[in-house]
Amino acid sequence: MNLVGNAIKFTPAQGKVTVSTARDGKEWVQVSINDTGPGIPAKERQKIFDKFYQASSEGRQKPKGTGLGLAISKALVELHGGKIWVESELNCGSTFTFTLPVSDPRSG
Repeated sequence: MNLVGNAIKFTPAQGKVTVSTARDGKEWVQVSINDTGPGIPAKERQKIFDKFYQASSEGRQKPKGTGLGLAISKALVELHGGKIWVESELNCGSTFTFTLPVSDPRSG
């Protein structure tokens, strides 16, 4: 939910937020959240998953937050055996993607 909330928060009124899912064979499910917001500078992309880190606002009003949402999202995804990453381009938007293993409901 944090990823969708962030996408909405950082996307301008006329922008677009898209959530998509895909299944990679029988073992993985992939969820992507894409926005048309301001994007994240390359030098900050790895840091945004650190506790209390907030990307620079570079001339725009910075929405309030604690800097914990992405760190918690990453921790939860990794606790479930998945991975999370971001792809972003300044002035074009960002895509946050995570994968989770698909468990067999028959396995208990």
